[in-house]
Amino acid sequence: MVPTELGTEEITTSERRAFEALAGSPLCGAALHSLNLPDHEYKLTAELDFVLILDDLILAVEVKGGQVSCRDGLWTYSDRAGHRRTSREGPFKQVQTAMYALRERLKERLGVEIDDVAFGYLVVTPDVDLASSFEWDDETYCGRGPFNRGIGKAIDRARKYWLGKQANKFPIGKELHARLMQDLRPSFDRSPLLDARANLLDAAMVRLTDEQYARLDLISDEPRVICSGGAGTGKTFLAAEVARRQALLGQRVIFTCRSEVLAAFATRTLEGTAVEVRAASKLGDVTPYDVLVVDEAQDLMTFDILEDLEQAVVGGWADGRWTMFLDQNSQAHLYGDFDPDALAYVQSFGPVKPSLKFNCRNTREIAFQTRAYTGADTGVATAGTGPEVVFVAVDDQQAELAALEKHLRSLAEHEVAPEHITIVSLRGEWETSVAKGLRAARKGRLTRMSPALASVWPGGGMTWSSAVDIKGMENRFVCVVDIDSVTTATELDLLYVALSRPRAGLWVATSPHVKEQLGELFKQHLDGAMDAYKKAAV
Repeated sequence: MVPTELGTEEITTSERRAFEALAGSPLCGAALHSLNLPDHEYKLTAELDFVLILDDLILAVEVKGGQVSCRDGLWTYSDRAGHRRTSREGPFKQVQTAMYALRERLKERLGVEIDDVAFGYLVVTPDVDLASSFEWDDETYCGRGPFNRGIGKAIDRARKYWLGKQANKFPIGKELHARLMQDLRPSFDRSPLLDARANLLDAAMVRLTDEQYARLDLISDEPRVICSGGAGTGKTFLAAEVARRQALLGQRVIFTCRSEVLAAFATRTLEGTAVEVRAASKLGDVTPYDVLVVDEAQDLMTFDILEDLEQAVVGGWADGRWTMFLDQNSQAHLYGDFDPDALAYVQSFGPVKPSLKFNCRNTREIAFQTRAYTGADTGVATAGTGPEVVFVAVDDQQAELAALEKHLRSLAEHEVAPEHITIVSLRGEWETSVAKGLRAARKGRLTRMSPALASVWPGGGMTWSSAVDIKGMENRFVCVVDIDSVTTATELDLLYVALSRPRAGLWVATSPHVKEQLGELFKQHLDGAMDAYKKAAV
């Protein structure tokens, strides 16, 4: 099945049912599904619901769900919601002309070898049974009854019919099958899986979730709060919203975090509000604020830092109004000074402790892989499905550079804008990073993470960051490089941060020994990851 599963786009219920029926059938071959995106680069694919590449036949399939009727040459289609549309061109004529167009296009691209391939078509109406008609042969049609008995039988019947009409054709060999897939696959999964798919995912993420609204209501009623959630659950987004709303109520609000990069990003997010944003190291002797909002609070758990924070809020820890957002997963080793007693001290003041369970950043694929390799609770992914996560094995840095260049070219071919791509280094050293050898870096088109860049994030071009600096931030597509090992607690924390940064696409380069280490981690955490993945699919 191409793609391997359907996403959350506006796909008809009948097409989903046909997709699932094909995926569960005993048929041998490939089924390519058109997602019918309005901005798809090939008009042809927008007119074909499915193209099946079988061992000896290419079959175009048109699916018409709901009520289907024809009166005086006018076809009427009614879906289950009662929406109606009419067409002079019936489904059989529609799929027939699409089949011919497909054959001609393939001949133009692959040559006369296509003349030896048999083509056919099939109309499927999974909700109704059409009466027989002289306008089509029964073998080219699959109604509700045959569909429910197994679409594989209907397709096999159509296959025999079309082969009987084209007795001089030859089977589709392995080499030709590979060429067909190589040529057709981009037409069916290029746009929906990359830039256009990322647009749809972004549209789903800019809104507060129902869970976040509920947490905002709770926080507004409580003076002291410690809100926890895994990567992608919207903590930074929610922290900024809490600060903004408190400022609108006339409160003097200070927003703080450890990272100067994240502070710069928050400054831009809160631009136009009365909220003061400062990195914790730059609080100094401030006049105490009415409200303290702390993001990535797990980074600030030392008694020295807590003392500075207490001086920044009226009433201190015991009587002040403050809200902390932290990740309950293990990130304590990134700065090397996390003190569990400091966290226990803050908790001793009786804050309410809501949690965020829904991941509104990562696709199901990214959330699954992050959990499978790190064991971290990334929440139930609600953003939908996206491209598969890609792990590429490389023997040395030269091979890693070549693989990274190839992947970046592929993203460019899929019309992904450079500013939507971030390269995240686990080693975190620019001078030794494989990214320094990229053509984009040599030409000055790769910008390293800094507070200045974070203040205009994602900037106007491709970016590079250490895993530490990109905490609390994200981008559409992320390439993870410079992985030396994933055995220590710090290395696992860095891996967790890096894998959870992308919204749409994740690409990871691994050496042979890192691949082996990841394999052991995968075995340890697979069951938990599968359980979370199934919850996201419900």
